[in-house]
Amino acid sequence: MTREEHADYVRWLKSLPRRKDHFRMPCPECSATRSNPKDPSFSVHITREGGWAKCFHCDFAIAWNEDEMWKREQKQQDRERQKQQKDASQHHNTAQRKPHIPLQPPVHYVCPVINKNKQIMNGEMMEYMVGRRGIPMDVLTRMKIEERLEFLPQTGKEEACICFPYLEDGVMKNMKFRDAAKHFKMVKGAELIPWNIDAIKGKEKCYITEGEIDALSLIAAGLEEVVSVPNGAGGANLQWLDRFVESHFDDKTEIILAMDTDKRGVELRDELVRRLGMDRCKVVAWGEGCKDANEYLLKYDLPRLRQQVEQAAEIPLEGVFCPMDEWDTLMDIYYNGMPEGADTGLENLDRLIKFERGFVLTVTGVPGSGKSEFVDEIAMRLLLRHDWKVGYFSPENTPLAYHYRKLIRRVVGKRFEHKGMPLPEAGQAIRYLAQSVFSIMPKEDFSVESVLRIAAQLVSRKGVKVLVVDPFNRFEHQIPDWETETQYISRIFDEFSNFAVKHKVLLILVAHPTKLRREPGSKRWPVPTLYDINGSAAFFNKTDYGMVIDRNDELGQVLVRVAKVRFDHLGGPGDAFFAFSTYNGRYTPTEERTLDHNPPEPKWEHTNFLTEKLKPEQQDLGFNEGE
Repeated sequence: MTREEHADYVRWLKSLPRRKDHFRMPCPECSATRSNPKDPSFSVHITREGGWAKCFHCDFAIAWNEDEMWKREQKQQDRERQKQQKDASQHHNTAQRKPHIPLQPPVHYVCPVINKNKQIMNGEMMEYMVGRRGIPMDVLTRMKIEERLEFLPQTGKEEACICFPYLEDGVMKNMKFRDAAKHFKMVKGAELIPWNIDAIKGKEKCYITEGEIDALSLIAAGLEEVVSVPNGAGGANLQWLDRFVESHFDDKTEIILAMDTDKRGVELRDELVRRLGMDRCKVVAWGEGCKDANEYLLKYDLPRLRQQVEQAAEIPLEGVFCPMDEWDTLMDIYYNGMPEGADTGLENLDRLIKFERGFVLTVTGVPGSGKSEFVDEIAMRLLLRHDWKVGYFSPENTPLAYHYRKLIRRVVGKRFEHKGMPLPEAGQAIRYLAQSVFSIMPKEDFSVESVLRIAAQLVSRKGVKVLVVDPFNRFEHQIPDWETETQYISRIFDEFSNFAVKHKVLLILVAHPTKLRREPGSKRWPVPTLYDINGSAAFFNKTDYGMVIDRNDELGQVLVRVAKVRFDHLGGPGDAFFAFSTYNGRYTPTEERTLDHNPPEPKWEHTNFLTEKLKPEQQDLGFNEGE
């Protein structure tokens, strides 16, 4: 029941004619379906302070508090008033603004220019496509596949290449050149889009392959609504997908994934399922001796290929599993051991804990201990080292520009000011984070439901893999009268855990401890535990990872205590010590500092992490072939 529905229900109950504050009546929810619709099973109690009502047949219940409802109405009126003031100020603010770098600057892609003099008619690559790959010439002609000479950096000379044009609305956006040795390149600076994207627009179902030749095999078999990922299984990042989710994939009722069966193909398939939704994806199995659609075509024929694709299996029923469903994972563990998890690059922390998606990390510490700062450190390092995009619900980190400033200085290693950080480095950082970091600020309310709904959209549209909730007490909690605070928090924590598993994200939850007592004769608060978090022991019992942050200003160090790691292959309890740089906001590992032991100053790191992250060869996609 939404807030508006709840308010309407309460107004209706209060408007009913009554002689006293307590009365009974037929239940408005279940009376129509009962054998005795006049049975007064609905008990209503109304007082000046509020009221409650419950049906003793169907257990429908509702409760309200007059003061809370009045405060809620005042809050809604304040929001509407602030919005009106903001809209009015936008019309009157005509003052000249200082030059700035937009958070999402327009992208200008290169338009491919093709030299027609380089085209080869009926060359060896076209013969290779027909004779050795089994693609009919009429399909190649219809799909505008041609052969031409092109310089390939892998060989350092011009090679005879098969050319795949990447068209959108009939306009060429890019082109892939591939030789017989599977060397390939795409047009530098051109936009990366799915191959044959026009074929699926407005269709109810579509097919996705790992390479253009596999897509051509399906087209030859009569399955026209097919696209290929632009850079093979090397494109598990899927940034190219962001622009097409809403326009080309949201309307699909069925999406058939015809991926390769090697390790990278399986990773690509799993990421597509995560982004596009398990409920509408099916997976093609190629059987023994075949790893992709083209190999299946060459081993059998076009009718058999079409039959195999049309027999694609649904993703296993959600919530029901057996060991055979985990065969690939079990065999991977059997031969290669347990996965190590994602590290942060902080050596002393990595010895204690590694991170996996699908889990919840709970972080606590007394106010002012630096919980949010260290969570930012973890999030940025996972982003830079593993491409885990981050979504934030962090109302305390507002205005948003202030929070982005802290993230920028952390990744660049310098103060975010024109004297300390050159403009090109600042612009590079802003553009990088604009594609990788997203803030959730719901318009309607700060309820758990609203935040998780937007977070699910970020997973689908932007590929977010880390969700930060900072802090838990900033949610607008609505605890029903029939539920204790402990029961409520336990239920909400289950929602967080289920969200992390369903969407394969690492959910980082920051929670404040209850008010602690200072140690006698000391000005410092004691180091809290996860059991000290305000509200419920569920913060310790149900979390997968637990971490406590404690800052000691007297010693100039930060204690990061790993209090819980659910699976021992990902780490275990222990302490790590850090020094915090007020210059760039980074944490540097250090030895434990005590009154009797004063280790040397740490070596502060001021390098720009993005100079390694954004090398030119990493920016230009298309150097891993999926065929």
